[in-house]
Amino acid sequence: MSDSPLRKLEVNWSDLETAFSQTDDFGFFEQQSYLNTKNGDIIVLDDYITGLVDGIFDELADAVGDGEDWTIDDVTNTDSFKMLSETEQKQVLGASELQFGDVDHYESIPHIDSHESFRFMERFIETVDDQRLRKRLGEAISERKPFRRFRDVLAGERRVQRAWHAFETECVHETILEWLHSVGVEPKNQRQTVDPPPLPELRPIMLSETQWFVEHARKIAGVQKIALIGSLTTSKEFPKDVDLLVTVSDDCEFTTLAELGRKLAGHLIQHQAGADVFLADVHGKYLGRTCPWRQCGPGYRRSCDADHCGRRPYLHDDFSSVRLKPDVIAQPPVVLWPKPWASDDVPADVRDWLVNLSTD
Repeated sequence: MSDSPLRKLEVNWSDLETAFSQTDDFGFFEQQSYLNTKNGDIIVLDDYITGLVDGIFDELADAVGDGEDWTIDDVTNTDSFKMLSETEQKQVLGASELQFGDVDHYESIPHIDSHESFRFMERFIETVDDQRLRKRLGEAISERKPFRRFRDVLAGERRVQRAWHAFETECVHETILEWLHSVGVEPKNQRQTVDPPPLPELRPIMLSETQWFVEHARKIAGVQKIALIGSLTTSKEFPKDVDLLVTVSDDCEFTTLAELGRKLAGHLIQHQAGADVFLADVHGKYLGRTCPWRQCGPGYRRSCDADHCGRRPYLHDDFSSVRLKPDVIAQPPVVLWPKPWASDDVPADVRDWLVNLSTD
């Protein structure tokens, strides 16, 4: 960078953050973005915009013939250009200038690579006060697929997860600012920061969804008992899942029960939570979970890890991954139906909400 004064420019922080934050998992990018250093516009060259430009150039070739003397005025006078929206026109003009070789006032926007993103995670982990969680995050990024492992650990830690998103955004902002200075630009406008909305109270949402499940599942022939197990039966502020234990007779069909389980999981996924429906027979034997797929049977899903897929429709018996201890099946912390019961150490909200509602 030269010692000349930085050019004051109004920039679109949101578009810049989007351009910088693209990932490159396969060694190439499907689009490239450019900053117009005259006016601050960001031009995104993707298949769609490139296709529009090619169509306009075809129209120009038919009207005035091929040539190297086409100008931006020629582009704007085409019928194809006039039919575009204002946003599309801005993108097409920028892409056309790049095609004409008029690139002195365009700077290719770099992408944040995986090494830099990894460094963001390392820096964030250093800020985590919870020693246990800090250790888990450190172990996660030292394993294979560190980004996925990192996200998995954060999935059950809502407040820390939110802190990570804010930290990552700030890291990206710092990177953008450094790059702008390197290309001779000083932003005239500050990035507008908006405080995220307060975290929703997840437990009441999960309790309400659980009650919805019970109201429907208890009507299924063969369902003998419905119980609640897992983190929702503890005082954890943001449980990861709703875990239900359903005791069934030998002739119970799982089609409708699995459908309810999928709907329950679908209701909760928008809150970054999940749901599992565990099954046991009347003798206390663990059977597996309800199948998470809409279609169940051998050959439908290569990724299915059920031990005996299709032997009993919509039973997912992945014993190598998940098993329930016999004492959990025999004495779950909360019974929802038909005779509500809760152990002494169950939180008050579970006792008051679910147990009372189950008696209605």
